Amino acid sequence: MVRANRFIVILLGLQRLSYLIPATMTLGSAAYRTGALNTALVLATITANVATFVYVVRRGWFPQWLAWADVGWACLLTLLVSVNSAGAYDDSSVNWSGRMAQAAAALAGAAIPRIAFAALAVGALMATHLWADVLGGGSWPGCLDCLNGILWFAVIIGFAVRYLRRQGSELDRLTAERLAAQTKQAAAQARLEHFRVLHDTVLATLTVIGRGGLEHSPEQVRERCAREADLVRRLMVSDEQAPPRTLTQRLGQVVEEAQALGMRVHCHFNGASDGASDAPPGVAEALAGAAQEALNNVLLHSGVRTAWLTVAANGDGLLVRIVDRGCGFEPGAGGFGLSFSVAERMRAVGGTSRVSSAPGDGTCVELSWPA
Repeated sequence: MVRANRFIVILLGLQRLSYLIPATMTLGSAAYRTGALNTALVLATITANVATFVYVVRRGWFPQWLAWADVGWACLLTLLVSVNSAGAYDDSSVNWSGRMAQAAAALAGAAIPRIAFAALAVGALMATHLWADVLGGGSWPGCLDCLNGILWFAVIIGFAVRYLRRQGSELDRLTAERLAAQTKQAAAQARLEHFRVLHDTVLATLTVIGRGGLEHSPEQVRERCAREADLVRRLMVSDEQAPPRTLTQRLGQVVEEAQALGMRVHCHFNGASDGASDAPPGVAEALAGAAQEALNNVLLHSGVRTAWLTVAANGDGLLVRIVDRGCGFEPGAGGFGLSFSVAERMRAVGGTSRVSSAPGDGTCVELSWPA
């Protein structure tokens, strides 16, 4: 709606300008009965138009009363200029009031919302012009040419305004619907990420505790439980995560938390420390979260408590590999965590994951970014 209004204001302003420039060329012309009257009318018209468009630019659109005032001034101008240029009524370079009547008709078609009232305003302009033609003794062809312009300028601009506004309203509706869908999708994605975080941290810790495998390190378990309690509180009160950190820092935290649960993790950065530091925050979180779930699976399902975590350059990207020498599993038998917390995380940031395993041969999880 706003863009449509702005476009029509510019269009009408340019139309007025194209009519006022020739009007100024009549200043000092000897073709008028009273040159001073013509000069006063030209200057008054220019001043009124400048004031009108300054007001409209600040307000955004033409108020209806302004359109009616413009029609009234155009009618008065038609009579005065026509009488003052009696001998040259059909010469548009002398009788410039006809063009201003066309401009007023265009404004009436645009700014008067009810079509019946707009038609009344246009009819008043045409009737005044016809009467002035009789008073001035002009020819019918010249009169009809001007009347035709008055009518069709009103029709064309009126149609353009209503069409653009309908299109603008439809565009606003579609934009609002898209924004609502994006907001809903973002909320769902935030909830999904919360579920992933809880699955990879709190649920993993509770599962290990429930199996009775942490009696040897009560202090570390208490520290981890305290950190995860703080995490749950943050998730309850805000959708915001902790400030983003580099991949190196996040993987360091993941290794510390795994070791707090009784694992031994050998961590190596094979010449990829710079790339790991430069990874975008969202990518770093995805890689670290997926690596954390892979280590949770080692602890819960492999039957061993030792794993190797390696970060290496992968062309212009990164490759994170988690390997264990546990019991392994049949290909395609991966559980909820591998699809929910590993594969989906990597897919969301444009990466991939690959799991290689066989019964008795351990498991290798590879996380690649970009894909």
